[in-house]
Amino acid sequence: MSKVLYDKDGPIARITLNRPEAMNAIDFEMIQLLHDIWEDFKGDDELRVALLKSSSENFCVGFDIASIAAKLGQDKYSWDKSSMFGEVNINPIEHGVQKPIISAIAGNVNGAGLWLVLASDIRLATPKSAFGLGEVRINFPVEFTGLLSRYMPTSLASEMLYTARPVGAKRLYDLGILNAVVEAEGLQQAAEAYAKDICAGGPLAVRAMKALLQKGPDLDYQATLKLSDSLITPVVNSLDTMEGIQAFAQKRRPAWQGK
Repeated sequence: MSKVLYDKDGPIARITLNRPEAMNAIDFEMIQLLHDIWEDFKGDDELRVALLKSSSENFCVGFDIASIAAKLGQDKYSWDKSSMFGEVNINPIEHGVQKPIISAIAGNVNGAGLWLVLASDIRLATPKSAFGLGEVRINFPVEFTGLLSRYMPTSLASEMLYTARPVGAKRLYDLGILNAVVEAEGLQQAAEAYAKDICAGGPLAVRAMKALLQKGPDLDYQATLKLSDSLITPVVNSLDTMEGIQAFAQKRRPAWQGK
C-alpha cells in the first residue's frame, strides 16, 4: 500500500500520510509522492479543498533520520535537494497551490510534519497533539527557520528551535496558530465540516483571498492594493459572482462554475 494515500471525493481531496510503523516519518519515496499529489491537486479543477491527515495515532514526526544519514553518506547536501524547497518537495506553497488545505493533526508532529501543518490554511488538533522541532539535536538547521516568524511569535520559535522542547496544542491554539482543538474521536468530523463550508463558498473568491493572504506580507501598502486589484476585480466581474448574488436573492444554493 502507498505511503501516502490520495483519494478524491467530489470537490474534496483526502491526502493521508500512511507510514504508521515509522510514525509517518517522511522518506524520499514520500517526498516524491507528496510532490506529485500537490501538482495533481493544484491542476484538478474539480477539486476545491484538501484534507491532510494521517492513518495512525501520529501525524508526522518529521523527516526520516535514517534516510538523511544514508543520503549524506552518498552525497553532499544542497538547497536544490531540500525536501521542502528543492526541485522535488513536499511543500504546497512551493507548488503554487491556491486552494485551501485543512490539516487534521493527531499525536506527534515534528520538523517537516510541522511545516505541512503551517502550510495548511486551517489547522485542527487534539488535546494530546504535541508539536516540536528536534533537528538541533542532530545539528541540522530547520530549513524553514526564516519563515517561522510569519506563523508564530519569535520567542516561541526560538524556544522550539533551540531547545527541541515540544509544545502542546493548547498553547498553539491560544496563540491563534491552531483553529481548533477537538477530541480525537471528533477530529475527522470537524475537518470534514470545515471542508464542506469551504466548498459552499465561491471558488474564485477563495483562491483570490488565499493568494492575497500568502503574498500580502511580502508587499508594501501600494503593491498590496495593486495585487488586490488584479485578483479581486476579475472575480467580482465573473459569472459566479452574479450567480452568487442571484442565489442569495432567490434563497437557493449557488451553482458555481468557476468562471
